Amino acid sequence: MGSVLEDTVTGRPLWGADLRMLTSSPMGEDLFGALRADAREQAADAGTARRAPLTRVRATGLLARPWWLPVLEGLDPYSEAVTALRKVTLAPEAVAPFPYDWRIAVSYNAALLARTARAHLERWRERLAARPEWAAAGARQPRLLFVAHSMGGLVVRAALEQDPELAADTRAVVTVGTPFLGSVKSVLALNLLNTGAKQTWLLRRVQAMAATLPGVHDLLPGYRCLDLGLDVERLTPGDVARFGGDRDLAARSLGEHARHRVSGFALPGHRAVVGEAQPTMQTLDEQQGHAGLAIAVGRRYAFDVGEDGELVRDPATGIPARRDASGDGTVHLPSACFGTEAVTYVFGQHGTLMRHDEVLRQIRRIAVERPQGANLGPGGVDAGPGLEVPRLGGTLGEPLILTVTGLESPAGVTLSVRSATTGRHPGRPLTLRRDPDRTDGALSARFTADAPDLYRVTLETGRHAPVTQLVLVTTPDA
Repeated sequence: MGSVLEDTVTGRPLWGADLRMLTSSPMGEDLFGALRADAREQAADAGTARRAPLTRVRATGLLARPWWLPVLEGLDPYSEAVTALRKVTLAPEAVAPFPYDWRIAVSYNAALLARTARAHLERWRERLAARPEWAAAGARQPRLLFVAHSMGGLVVRAALEQDPELAADTRAVVTVGTPFLGSVKSVLALNLLNTGAKQTWLLRRVQAMAATLPGVHDLLPGYRCLDLGLDVERLTPGDVARFGGDRDLAARSLGEHARHRVSGFALPGHRAVVGEAQPTMQTLDEQQGHAGLAIAVGRRYAFDVGEDGELVRDPATGIPARRDASGDGTVHLPSACFGTEAVTYVFGQHGTLMRHDEVLRQIRRIAVERPQGANLGPGGVDAGPGLEVPRLGGTLGEPLILTVTGLESPAGVTLSVRSATTGRHPGRPLTLRRDPDRTDGALSARFTADAPDLYRVTLETGRHAPVTQLVLVTTPDA
């Protein structure tokens, strides 16, 4: 959801421009309805992009302000990453942002990216040939470096699969929090109306939109994630349909996962930067709700698979062994690390990774490195600061429970909340206390907003880079 979208005919902003879309029922219901994918958009693939690209909705730029959605939660803009790269290149125009209509299938956007990247590379080669002083100063023959956050990494992988010549012209691919194996949160987003949570206009509209979008279905987990007690299975299109998704869109997405398991395709020069130590949903189990609705319940544990492809089981009971694989709050580590051993770990939340100081340092370093192939090396696996905020957001007048994990004591720890739109710091400093309802020793604090807004929660320990997350507070239903 990191690209600004607008109506091609009217020029009306549809996404990423006006926060009232998320806080005001009349405006939001209209715009979320406009973002639902129609039949042509649902059927679009790489062939469509090459023959007759879709024209109803246009991506006009990368997200330039903080944004948010229930379950998928906060997303920071990409301006700091673009600026960081432009500071280390020969000229600012060497860095080309690629916004895309994230509602549509990954394969469709990949074909557009392949064409755009090829044109960008050829333009830059022509420019370098016209500047002999750059070559004399040691400028290399241009090749491509892709820096991709979240779903963007899937788009890059598909683009390079579709165009082997483009892959040969690629020096490296840096993925930040990319769900190569999918994310359980996509199922939870499709399941919003089944959960039994308090139904608001925002949840209703988001679920109705998500159920039509190929892009959301392309984020479905392709690994064994459905906990059946004595066994763990991969999702089927029927499972996704019971949870609120579209059977046909799910079949296409899960079919792509099956293809990737045997394709052996590797991203050239792939480096993965991943967030860890954040409370992350990793698997699901199914429960029956009111009127027979299937409820998907996210669980913070994963299952190991041996080299033989079989589940690792407890030798005494035969039950599949569970463990917390950790993650960035949205993507668990095995999914974000898939396909490479060149991994850098940071303490950070998924949606705010692209403004994380360590992530910015890594992408700058990779952009200028010589020679190619330096392994960033794995980081530590020690416990670190984690932040958990209500994934469905909050309602004005009701306290939000903010939780800090991975710390022994609140001493020296600061948890603050301020408006992400105005910078205003509402209320008193928050007091962290041991949460008696948690068995993991977590700390918690309460925050009650005085106005509907998008708020940034910041956790600072003095020993680690700050961890931030966004949470939306809306007005209650009339």
